[in-house]
Amino acid sequence: MLRANKLSEAGLGLTAPNPIVGAVILDANGQEIASGFHSGGDHAEVVAIKDAKSRGFTDFSQCTMVVTLEPCNHQGKTGPCSEAIIHAGFKSVAFAVGDPNPVAQGGAVTLRSAGIDVAEGIEEEVVAFTNRAWLKKIKIGKLWIITKIAATLDGKIAASDGTSQWITSDNARRDVAVLRNQSDAIVTTTATVLADNPDLTPRFENGNNPSGRVKNPVRVVMGERAIPPEFAVHNEKAETRLINSHDFASLIDMAQHFGWNQIMIEAGSTFNSALIRAGLVDEIVLYQAPSLLGAGKNFVTDLGINTLNDRISFNYGEIVKVGSDLRIQLLKEISQDLNLEGAR
Repeated sequence: MLRANKLSEAGLGLTAPNPIVGAVILDANGQEIASGFHSGGDHAEVVAIKDAKSRGFTDFSQCTMVVTLEPCNHQGKTGPCSEAIIHAGFKSVAFAVGDPNPVAQGGAVTLRSAGIDVAEGIEEEVVAFTNRAWLKKIKIGKLWIITKIAATLDGKIAASDGTSQWITSDNARRDVAVLRNQSDAIVTTTATVLADNPDLTPRFENGNNPSGRVKNPVRVVMGERAIPPEFAVHNEKAETRLINSHDFASLIDMAQHFGWNQIMIEAGSTFNSALIRAGLVDEIVLYQAPSLLGAGKNFVTDLGINTLNDRISFNYGEIVKVGSDLRIQLLKEISQDLNLEGAR
C-alpha cells in the first residue's frame, strides 16, 4: 500500500477535479507484477491492469489489486473500476481510504457481491494525508491552500534595499518547481508581478519535468493594477486568469468552478498575512536559509494579535534538508473527520 501511495503522488496537479490514486497488482506470492496511477485519464486500477497485460500477464484469478482509494462504482469519463476489476477476475482487493464521494462510492459492496475478497483501511491515515487536498474538498467543500515562503533564519524575505534574489539555494528553487507542479493553480498579486516579473511556472533543468506533465498550472493574478503585456505572466507557458480585486471569495469561487483540489500562493507578506488572518491557509511550506539579515521585510505582517493566547498555531509536518536550506512543512490542525490524525 505504501508503494501504491507513493505512485499516487505522481498524479498531483494532474487529476482535478478527481483524486490522486495509485495501484499495485500482486501475484499469488505477493510479488508486484504491475502498477499504475491516475494522471487524468484512465483510473489507476485500469492503468495497472493494462500494464500487466502489456507484460503478457492475463490470468488475475490469484492476484490482489492494492489501491489507495476504494474503486469507483460509477460511470464517469471512464467506466466503473469495480466492474473492470470484476471483469479481469481478481481474487482480492485491498484499499486504504473509502470513497467519500456519494457519486462514486459503493465499489467495495459491488466487489464483495461478485465474490471478491475485500480488505479496507490498509494504511488509511498515511494515504488519506497524501490525498488530503481532494478529501478536504469532497468532505467539507473547501480546497487546500498552500503558501510557499523563502526566508532567512530571522524570517526575512527581502533585505532593507528590497533585494530578495536569491535567499535560498539552487536546490531549494528546484524543489519549489516540483511543489508548483503538484498544484492546480499558482496564485499571486499584481504587486508581486509588478515588482518581480515572475514566470510562475515550474522550471526544470533542461526542461526535464519528472512527472511528464505537459500543461503547467494555471496562473492567477489578483489585484486592481494593470500588468503590462510584455510581463512574463502573459507568455504562452501557462494559462493566466486575472481577478480584479483581492477578494478571497472570488478566488475560492474560481477554484470551485474549475474543480481545483489544491492551489499554491506565491505572494508577498501583505497577501499572505491576510490569508493567514482569514484562516484560509492549510499548509505553509517554508524554505529557511541559514542566514541572517537583521533588518528587512518579514514574511508576515501585523496579524492583529495582541496577546499570546490569540496566536495562530500550526503543526510541524515533514522537515528535510534541501541543499543548504531546510524545507519545513507547517500544517493547520487537521480535522479528525478527514481521517488524517496521526498521518504525519
